[in-house]
Amino acid sequence: MGSSRDSAEDIDNNPTMDWTEKYRPTTLDDVAGNTDAKKKLVRWANQWGKGKPRKKAVILAGKAGIGKTSAALALANDMGWDVIEMNASDQRNKYAIQDVVGRSAVDDTFAPNGEFIPYKEGKRTLIILDEADNIFGKEDFGGIQETSNVISQTEQPIILIANDYYYLRRRSRNLSEKLQKIDFEPLHERDVALLLRDICKAEEIGYDIDALKELAKRSDGDVRSAVRDLQSIAIGSDQIKLEDLDVLGYRNRAAEIFPSLRTILQGIDPHSSREVIRDLDEEPRNLITWIDENIPREYTDSKELVNGFDSLSKADVFLGRVYSTQYYRFWAYASDLMSAGVTLAKEHPHRGFRKYAFPTWIRKMTASKNKRSIRTSLSKKIAKHTHATSDRVATDVLPYFQHLFNTNMKFKRKMVEEIEPNRFEAAFLLGKEPSSKEVVSLYHKEPVNETIKKNKKEKEEKKNQKSLLEF
Repeated sequence: MGSSRDSAEDIDNNPTMDWTEKYRPTTLDDVAGNTDAKKKLVRWANQWGKGKPRKKAVILAGKAGIGKTSAALALANDMGWDVIEMNASDQRNKYAIQDVVGRSAVDDTFAPNGEFIPYKEGKRTLIILDEADNIFGKEDFGGIQETSNVISQTEQPIILIANDYYYLRRRSRNLSEKLQKIDFEPLHERDVALLLRDICKAEEIGYDIDALKELAKRSDGDVRSAVRDLQSIAIGSDQIKLEDLDVLGYRNRAAEIFPSLRTILQGIDPHSSREVIRDLDEEPRNLITWIDENIPREYTDSKELVNGFDSLSKADVFLGRVYSTQYYRFWAYASDLMSAGVTLAKEHPHRGFRKYAFPTWIRKMTASKNKRSIRTSLSKKIAKHTHATSDRVATDVLPYFQHLFNTNMKFKRKMVEEIEPNRFEAAFLLGKEPSSKEVVSLYHKEPVNETIKKNKKEKEEKKNQKSLLEF
């Protein structure tokens, strides 16, 4: 239950905090998009200042991640109301509704800080039933009817939040008739991109505006998803680039993996370590890179470090045998060694905060993806003329080919005609940019524009701002 939330100071001092919480808006004006919905919400809230509205409860309806819960919490802050939250992780039955919601809605209540707040004096506590369509699921046992009863009797404002309003309505038309429905729409891509830009500024992280626009596009209006994706690629980096988005292909984001890493690297219970890996549902070959990256950040004692890497190296051996023999039962041994084995590398639990990092290997592989692709395609072209395999060309031929391409003009011209490398492949061979004069001249195109763009921060910011306004 979220009857109290972290203070701004606690949030600022917690570098591991989910950015969706860290940058959750505190006023309705800061909630992006959904202007009409916010106006309706304010009108309903103002009626409580004059007595009680005809509909004493509203339901905020719309897809997940578009700001419904943030709007409810921001409204309470704007109105000076305290908050009692019940969400889908709580027990979903008649007695839980009576205990948590009923007393708060009907009786004089206490604020989270213990202050007495009699409703007859105009004091209000906003009751939020989050993920209402999940609360009223198969484990309901009278919860729908009890909620309907509470709304009829309430002396406090109530907000229900649902991703699927029509499912809830099918379950209980009686309940839905007591609710004022306020629709929330997915955010426009530009609004999401602006929000991501503001977060980058607050975190003092550089950004490629095209990367933020692409994140916004992928989010499909789900601002929560966009912010979490931003956080996952920003970890351990001071610049967000478009190619960084390739790492989002991994099923589990850093925000999900880091708690598991803390269990493995800080705890001493091997059973818990094994369980978090099972719950994570991540392939061992991906997870081992995360553990490898972060063991030195947690294990500063030389003995722990040696023992930890010893277990991890044995896990790596089993992973190698999986791929060489296709005997996937070895995955179980690898998982146990990289979880329980690494946990048992220490004798005492670790305390305190450690800044874990996104695996350097994954970042490097992502950054070099285009170069490796070009190298492969070029090797295949050369292989056709040398009667060798592309692997052999990449290993033994390409370095010499590249040297001749750079030093012998006749060879260079001949190979452009014979091999027909595209501009990116020629740029790779020359070690130049595809738009450089040296590359362009090979194809007899018009002279390349050599105007040098100034790299100053103020001009870059103006360019980004213009791009966003045109988005």
